[in-house]
Amino acid sequence: MSGKGKHAEVASARNHLGATLQNLVDQKDDSQPSSDGEGSSHIDISSPRTLSSPSTSPRKSLSKSNRKRKRKDDLGSLGSGQPHHTYVMKLFDRSVDLALFDENTPLYPVCRSWIRNDPQNKNTLPAPLPKSPSPAQDIKPGDDDEIDRYPDVHELPPPIKQEVSDTYMDMRIPSPVPQPREHIDIHSSDEAPPPEQLLLNHMARWKETRYKWRTSAFSNEMRYADSMIILKGMYERQCMKDG
Repeated sequence: MSGKGKHAEVASARNHLGATLQNLVDQKDDSQPSSDGEGSSHIDISSPRTLSSPSTSPRKSLSKSNRKRKRKDDLGSLGSGQPHHTYVMKLFDRSVDLALFDENTPLYPVCRSWIRNDPQNKNTLPAPLPKSPSPAQDIKPGDDDEIDRYPDVHELPPPIKQEVSDTYMDMRIPSPVPQPREHIDIHSSDEAPPPEQLLLNHMARWKETRYKWRTSAFSNEMRYADSMIILKGMYERQCMKDG
């Protein structure tokens, strides 16, 4: 390699080193007034950038971008009437202002703001949830008499106990209908009844079975008569209020 080539390589390395050092100095100088006056910080989590060539003047481009960002922050703080502290985080070429959210904010609004990639927009905050009124606010001045007349019900009365017996009996299940004692020989054509008679016998039997099931269900429901009276009264009072 000739002497001129070595000299050019050394000069190029010096230029790269000088540009890098100057870039670090400019970043330090620009971060001090912004942190004192604006209270803002900027975190960049992205792929490392390649150094620009000495001919592109990184000092001018960096100072220009910082001035634009500072101007936007000033306009935002003036529009809201109070100083706004920013905490911009850049992740995968998208930015989000974390200062707009408190520690109790869910993750979904933060992700939506990051996807919009507009950290200067103050309208991305989630709407606050309306507070539910307390029970004391629902009580009107004229409801004291009604409260005394109809106290709060915290539990329903127990059902009426069934009679104690040695064998367990479920009141919801009736006793089976007894089968006929007569034996019919289906292979004897002379003694077998006609199909119409068999159908009538089956209908009579199943009518009796259905009646016994309905009677048992009604008797079991009557054990909860006291609870039904309370629930019916609550339902009727609510219908009168809604009407």
